[in-house]
Amino acid sequence: MTDWFPLALGMDVPPETAAPARLCGKEIALWRGADGNVHAWEDRCPHRGMRLSFGFVRNGNLACLYHGWQFGADATCRHIPAHPELRVPGTIHAHPYRAEERAGMIWVSLNEDASLDELPDGDAFGARSILVQAPLASVRATLALPEEGWNWQEDCLLAVHEPEPGLTMLHMAATTLANRLDVAARAKTTRDRLEALNEKVPA
Repeated sequence: MTDWFPLALGMDVPPETAAPARLCGKEIALWRGADGNVHAWEDRCPHRGMRLSFGFVRNGNLACLYHGWQFGADATCRHIPAHPELRVPGTIHAHPYRAEERAGMIWVSLNEDASLDELPDGDAFGARSILVQAPLASVRATLALPEEGWNWQEDCLLAVHEPEPGLTMLHMAATTLANRLDVAARAKTTRDRLEALNEKVPA
C-alpha cells in the first residue's frame, strides 16, 4: 500500500496561492510559495480553526484569512498582526504533511517517513483532474492500477485518490507534447466509462 496520494495538478496551485484538497475525509490546504515549493497542511488554523486554504501568501508565509496569522514554510507561526512586537512561541504551528511535486502532480503523504521511491519519475506536459462517481477500489480495478494508485499506461500517467468514501479523483498527465490537448477529452471519456460500469454493479 502506498503512502503517497496525488491530490492535485501542479498547475492548479500557482505560486503564492492556496487551494483546498481532500484525502480520505481529511481537509488539506495546499499552497505554493514564491520560490515554487509546494506545501500541504491540515486545513485548519491553530488559532480559531479557520480553513487555511482560504488564506493568502505574504512574505513567503501562508496567512490565515481570519486574523492574519502567518505561518512559514516550516509551518511555525511567524507573525501575529494584532501583536506585531510579540516573539511568537515556537509551539504555535500548523499541522504539516509531506508534499512532493512529480510528473505534473502534487503528491501528499500523511506518513512523515514515506519513501520517495514510491513516486513516479518523468515529465508531464498536459494534465487533467476529474471527479469520478465511483468507489476507489472499482476504479483501480477497472483501470488495472496497482495499490500504489498510479501507473504509466501508454503515453499517459494515471493516478487516483479517494477524497471521501464512494468518490475517486482521477488524475491524468500526458507524457508527450503531441497529445497534451487530448488529455481533457480522454479524462472525460474515462470518467464516463467508469461511472457507467459502476451503475451496472448491483448494490
